[in-house]
Amino acid sequence: MNPIKTIESHWRTPNGEVNIEKHFQRLQRPPYDCDSLFDGNPGWPGDREGRALLAFTCHYRISGRKAPCMEQMMRDLPARTNRYLFFGDAPEAGQADEQQLSGHNWYLRGLIEYDRAFGGPFAPEALKSTFERLYLPALPLYDDYPLERSSAGGGVDGHINGAGKGWALSSDVGCAFMCVDGVAQYYALTGDGRAKAFLEKVIGVFLNADMVARGFQTHTSLTCLRGILTFYETTRDENYLRAVRREFDRYLRHGMTLTYENFNWFGRKDTWTEPCAVVDSLLLAVSLYRLTGEDRYRTLARRVWANGLQFCQRDNGGAGTNKCVTAEQPVLRISGYEAPQCCTMRYAEALLCYWQNKELFTYEPFAPVVTEDDGRRFSDDRLIVRCDGEERPVFPCHAVPKEELGELKSEVLY
Repeated sequence: MNPIKTIESHWRTPNGEVNIEKHFQRLQRPPYDCDSLFDGNPGWPGDREGRALLAFTCHYRISGRKAPCMEQMMRDLPARTNRYLFFGDAPEAGQADEQQLSGHNWYLRGLIEYDRAFGGPFAPEALKSTFERLYLPALPLYDDYPLERSSAGGGVDGHINGAGKGWALSSDVGCAFMCVDGVAQYYALTGDGRAKAFLEKVIGVFLNADMVARGFQTHTSLTCLRGILTFYETTRDENYLRAVRREFDRYLRHGMTLTYENFNWFGRKDTWTEPCAVVDSLLLAVSLYRLTGEDRYRTLARRVWANGLQFCQRDNGGAGTNKCVTAEQPVLRISGYEAPQCCTMRYAEALLCYWQNKELFTYEPFAPVVTEDDGRRFSDDRLIVRCDGEERPVFPCHAVPKEELGELKSEVLY
């Protein structure tokens, strides 16, 4: 069987409207019904629920369409959460579970986006209570966050694999810093001075930790950087913008694959890509382009969208992981068909970014091929690969049926 024969054109360009429609239809099917969503993942309280709500509100902002279970989900939240309106147990004094802090980043983000779109009393109350009862008690523990860690044994879905200094620690090293994203949005919304103090301390610890040397998970690092950028946009403290630019450049050197995806952890080229992180890199590139006007960020955003984010969306509309493409391993192929517990939902933020910045993402289907200094070849920011004996730009993976994906291998030429 030859999967390439299913592609309508060798030079097919990305079509964001197709990406959006396929993804919206994916969110109509399990596990994105209310009962399945609230089953959640007990190791990551608030994570699936928050990512789903965020995905639903992203699509509402794009098209005005509501996912069938979004309103039911909001009606059910008071009964599905604890007395403080968040998920899992309230932490004991002097204790924190970094996966709970990480998961509730997405709960904060989902509630904030829902509140902006629809209002109502529940979201503001839940946001305030979650910040006060989950995040503020953890603040003193960040001074002693354990940095001598290992990602060995970590999987696509992280798990608690250690404890120390009051922390329950995850194989997704550094995920305690994911929450900078949601808390920065909360501060921008409310102006709560306690959130500002929280962010100043946690950002300081993150920047001093050295995400690359410590082998942090790239997804949590990029999400944290997005939060720092949000904090910069609220405070206009240039130190934060400089920090994001510096650390994002380090990600590009140490955490990005040759196909504009990511290594799951810094220092682990033997792992897999994660669309969640690829989405974060797109959002950072677009935001930095808008803030600085530097064309390198525009080029980066176009390449992340046309290569990494087109090749991780599957024919069912969801998002899955791929092999990490390096100089030593130049073949692009899938690793996992879909990651419905996280990446499929986060893909919605990439789609919203596309929709809000369409003028950045137009491509010439037969643009000439140019060779860059590192030897990689591009046609209008789309990588040239060899697939089935022919050379062509990377094409949308969603055009290939699931049963044929296992045979699909593309060699990056450079």
